Amino acid sequence: MATAPSARPSLIPSFLALLVVIFFSYLLYSDLDPSRTEHTINPPIEIIDPPEQTPLTIITADEEAPNNEEITEQEAQVFVENLSPKTNKPITINEYNDQFVRPDSLIAIPELEYRSTTIEALLADKNLAANTPIILNFSSEEHSQTTLSDLARHIEDHTESITIITADEQKLTAPLADLLNRTDLNPDSEITLILEKKHHIKTHFVDLSTLEISPEQPLEAIISHGIQEISINEIIPTETQTSNTLFYLHRVTKNDVQGLWGIIQSGLIDKFRQGLLLEGISQNKDLIQAVIPADADEKLPSGLSSFLGKILSSKVNSSYIYNLKTKAIGFDANLIHPGQQLVLIHFSPEELKKIYQYFSDERNQETETFAITE
Repeated sequence: MATAPSARPSLIPSFLALLVVIFFSYLLYSDLDPSRTEHTINPPIEIIDPPEQTPLTIITADEEAPNNEEITEQEAQVFVENLSPKTNKPITINEYNDQFVRPDSLIAIPELEYRSTTIEALLADKNLAANTPIILNFSSEEHSQTTLSDLARHIEDHTESITIITADEQKLTAPLADLLNRTDLNPDSEITLILEKKHHIKTHFVDLSTLEISPEQPLEAIISHGIQEISINEIIPTETQTSNTLFYLHRVTKNDVQGLWGIIQSGLIDKFRQGLLLEGISQNKDLIQAVIPADADEKLPSGLSSFLGKILSSKVNSSYIYNLKTKAIGFDANLIHPGQQLVLIHFSPEELKKIYQYFSDERNQETETFAITE
């Protein structure tokens, strides 16, 4: 007969006993003071009850930031004030170097003589001193071997006229595109390209014989016979002299084929586009300038005068022509002679400021908006 297995002891009483021990341990240690470290703060912190509404401090700028129109007006003011800095020294007026001057300015004008001549003829002139300044202008030709195909690859504008000599010694001057389209010219045949090079040499009479120029080379010589100093307020009528008036001075050259209109137009365009380098004008900007388009003086499609056209028209009729030889002032806009005359165009600061503001980069309105009825 089989023996019955003995019963396994139960673990439940052990767990219950463990829970009782944990419970009484918790009660025992919870009555003890907690272990902690206290620090004394000196000076003591004062706790203040916050107000119901915290006050706010509103920070405002002393002045509002200027807008684009105000910035342009400020630039125009500075630009005009610096067009002709005040100086006690004579201001030299050379050809192709026009200047704005003040009524109390003293200007220095080189007395120039123009000659169509040669080096050989100049050296034979016994009236020229060794230190006489002379400017020589002439052109020469440079020849290089190439092909029409090669020129087509290197010349971007095929409408540009070029001069070539073909293999059969034929000299042709025509736009490159026309030469490429000719059936009697092989684009891969060798040709001679002729380039005109212009020379502008400043020298003195004593150095003429040392120049590498053919004695028979035709040239234009500008000979300086000294400096003539002129006080502006002595040649300008007193009624146009105010303390802040500016005069634009231009020495007439053979390139002034458009007369006074062209002189004033090109002068204003160059001066305003060139601009002035002045530090601290505005943030990240030292150059102040206004770009005047080359056609800004043309009439508008509506037939109205342009802003610049109206100004040029009034200046042509009120400009002064000073003859350097006779030392007489005149007003005939049709009688201007290269090297002999000085053109003086007067502007008020307000006129120049308006021109700057009108053509400033900040102005984005349509040109037609600013048309002026004749």
